[in-house]
Amino acid sequence: MASEEPAVPETGELPATAIVPRKPRPPFYKDPLSIIGWGLALAAVVAYWYFFVRRPVPKPGEQVARFSLVEGRVRVKPNALEIWKDAVLQDLLHVGDMVQTERASGAAISFNSGSTLGVRANSIVYLGGSAELSTAAWRVESGNVDFSVGDQVTEIVSPNLTTTAERHTRGSIDVEETGATGVKVYEGQAAVATRRGQVVTLGQNEAVLVDAQGEAGEKQALPPAPRLLAPEIRATVPFAAPPEATAELSWEAVINGDTYHVALDYNVSQAELLLAATLDVPGIRKTSHALEGLDPGRYFWRVAAVNESGLEGEFSRVSFFSVDPLPAPVAVPEPTLDVPFLTLASVVEVAPGILHVRGTAAPGSDVTVDGFPVTLLRDGSFSEHVRRTNRAEITVRATSSDGQFAEQTRPVPPAAP
Repeated sequence: MASEEPAVPETGELPATAIVPRKPRPPFYKDPLSIIGWGLALAAVVAYWYFFVRRPVPKPGEQVARFSLVEGRVRVKPNALEIWKDAVLQDLLHVGDMVQTERASGAAISFNSGSTLGVRANSIVYLGGSAELSTAAWRVESGNVDFSVGDQVTEIVSPNLTTTAERHTRGSIDVEETGATGVKVYEGQAAVATRRGQVVTLGQNEAVLVDAQGEAGEKQALPPAPRLLAPEIRATVPFAAPPEATAELSWEAVINGDTYHVALDYNVSQAELLLAATLDVPGIRKTSHALEGLDPGRYFWRVAAVNESGLEGEFSRVSFFSVDPLPAPVAVPEPTLDVPFLTLASVVEVAPGILHVRGTAAPGSDVTVDGFPVTLLRDGSFSEHVRRTNRAEITVRATSSDGQFAEQTRPVPPAAP
């Protein structure tokens, strides 16, 4: 059988079309030049990340935030110290500081990174996650905190979970007395990693409740914030005594809104932080609520919707209106002169020969006493002094524009002795 291998010329030279097998290259890890090249490339990537991308973790004691609002009694324990001091507006805050709000108190904290916290009553927050170094921006130890993240991804720690909020995310974290933690996202996106290793991703108007052992429940949809309708912002309503309603609040219905929660206060900070509202009415089934007995002054109000599971969505923006100290003017209907009326209240001698005649008639009428005209006020009343005559009685007449009249006669009181 003939061989299929190509014949090699006796000269020992290969034809031009012949394929010469290449000698295999050694692995890159055995080539010193390849190792140096890959090392330089990796070093360049690490250097770029370290100097231009990485945001260094703040060190304990480094200033990272300040108070932008303090309402009621708020206390601060500085990093690595065991003393508490009362918080003051514009106080600087540092990594490791602890902030505590008491009953009917709250605070707003502005971070250098652009994030903000609204710390409600009876809450404890650590900056930096804890008193020690941490990669978290803050730690919610107890209570309720509303947050708004700036232009960087932010890590938030609570006892049984870690929340990683994406840029420009708004939401709230509620650590209950039972140890359970509720995480809500009103706008943006956040990943919730529980102690049990579960990861729940929340989007706009979504929430999850994690129990004290770190077990996550089902993700739930939150109702959006209602749009307020009336009274319009900066409106002035007249005062009305009970049982009349001074004002009626109204708002638009929202998806998943089973009931509504109205909060109202004299103080805009109280209304924003929901600390101790003058009026706090949950469980409203309608999209309106009548207010009775409001004193004159300015009122700030907002509304949140609650779903069937009892989870409350984001509150609306705060609106305000004023109650005028003067009551609403009573509309006086224009009188009809087709049927004139006349009431003679009294005829009294106030001086020798002088009579005081009082009464009411249809506004616009012509009123006379014994034929002499008297002045009729705009409200239909008249009060006139006339001289008495020798007659034993006087006659008062009210005549309408079409000529009809009403008339009353009254005996003249005896002359004074």
